Amino acid sequence: MSKNNPDFQVLAPSRQNRISIVKINIRPEHPFEYRQCEALVRDAFWDRYRPGCVEHLIVNQVRTSPELVLDLVAEAGGELLGCLIATRAQVISDHQEPQEMLYLGPLAVRPDSQGCGIGSQLLSFALARAEQDGFSGAFLYGDPAYYHRFGFQNADTWAVTTPDGLNFDAFMGIELRPGGLGEVSGRLIESAAFDVDPARLLEFDAGFPAREQHILPGQLPQ
Repeated sequence: MSKNNPDFQVLAPSRQNRISIVKINIRPEHPFEYRQCEALVRDAFWDRYRPGCVEHLIVNQVRTSPELVLDLVAEAGGELLGCLIATRAQVISDHQEPQEMLYLGPLAVRPDSQGCGIGSQLLSFALARAEQDGFSGAFLYGDPAYYHRFGFQNADTWAVTTPDGLNFDAFMGIELRPGGLGEVSGRLIESAAFDVDPARLLEFDAGFPAREQHILPGQLPQ
């Protein structure tokens, strides 16, 4: 199994909604797949955290950022089933030099293939690659019930906060080597590519099929 182009076996639903075993190939995204991946991310995040979503624009912006570390897709049978972006971030405090960290996300799996381990394989691959590349820790925002099983903990464990100095359960980190975050504290600053301009979002989203936005329980306050 090649570290650069591994095959993973996971359970994925067939078109007949039966469970079948397929081989998942995780590899770098190709330029000709950009629009398809953005559409996949849009479908996966639509109305999840807010009416509509912003994640497909973030993926588009991050690709040209100097902070980009990983731009991965999961495929099976020539179809894209998931994708993951990882970027460099910095933990900044008044008491020490900025510490470079990995920031994970967006992580998206095609809605009809969710719950089959594809996201788990993408995340595990990214964490292993980050460890090989010398990162001492990684951070993300997400569902604690999902990410705790990979070893993520509330970022407050290491006195790391959001840029606004906040902590909450959905903001998590993980050490990529023993003691990797032991001397780290401060505010996690993401790439500027994560900044979303509302006018730009409207323009960008207009290039995709129209969808109705909904206000749903559990969405983030806007």
